[in-house]
Amino acid sequence: MLLRAGSWLAVIALCAAAAQLVAPRSAETAQLALRAAPGVELPPPLPNYPDPRLWAERPLCDLSNEAQALVNRTGARIGVAVADLAAGELWTGGDRGTFALHSVAKAPIAWMTLAAAEARGEPLTARLADQMRQMISWSSNTAVPLLLEYAGGLEALREFYDSLHLESLVANFNDYSWGRGRGTPSDVAAAYGQLAASGRFSTAVRERGLALLEGVAAEQRWGATTAPLRGWRALVKTGQFAIEDEGLRLNSAAIWLDEWGRPRYVVVIMAANQRHWGLTMERQTRIGDAIAAGVGARERGAVGAPGTCTSARRLLSGH
Repeated sequence: MLLRAGSWLAVIALCAAAAQLVAPRSAETAQLALRAAPGVELPPPLPNYPDPRLWAERPLCDLSNEAQALVNRTGARIGVAVADLAAGELWTGGDRGTFALHSVAKAPIAWMTLAAAEARGEPLTARLADQMRQMISWSSNTAVPLLLEYAGGLEALREFYDSLHLESLVANFNDYSWGRGRGTPSDVAAAYGQLAASGRFSTAVRERGLALLEGVAAEQRWGATTAPLRGWRALVKTGQFAIEDEGLRLNSAAIWLDEWGRPRYVVVIMAANQRHWGLTMERQTRIGDAIAAGVGARERGAVGAPGTCTSARRLLSGH
């Protein structure tokens, strides 16, 4: 029997309970195993991930002058959001309006499907598991209706967003298409932050979801594809769509994992009214590289001095 859309809060509650029971025990077991091996460095304590609704917002140029200058040079619409999941800080730049989500909505659909299977106490069929892999690795659109049917349809996806306190995505939800709902780059950063770090998911669901993102094909990767520090990993989900007389839409959402495999940052770059696929992808990757350099400097303790936003404006003007 299909999950009813109204049952999603119950599904999330079951997953939260599983997370509370499983995650601490897994962490404790790992710590004990490491202590048993002489000379092995113990990982630092697990981060305390603040609720995205409590993130402190700052301008992008406070993190990276270069990234802000690249955004400013882009003639068409482009918006950027970078979230430090552990510190609860958010940097934003460019267009602060909403963009169509398109294929960046596929990661939430994957997490929802995994959580639904867990709540039912049954594994996904081989066919559904393969379809989910195709949906993430190659951004297959034909896989989406099959997974939505299993998990409860578009109404279940709406309630999934609501259960994660993503009210803006709920308010701009499209009743007829999973990918045409709208959100700001900050909304998408909050969504991916919840997927990566929310205690509403069990460790198994979260790890399977992150593993899916790690398998995204090279042709489907642009934006923040470079991790900021050695040993970190960049997991990226992208989306693209062409609208006649409106140009191209290209989105990129990345979760950066630290050397211990823990989610630390989310980087979102969304663009509309673009005119060239390759140039737009290249531009977004340059912005992602600049953000990586800024995050790397921040993690090493090289915090920018006050007034960096003024410096970003100078970079743009050339003075």
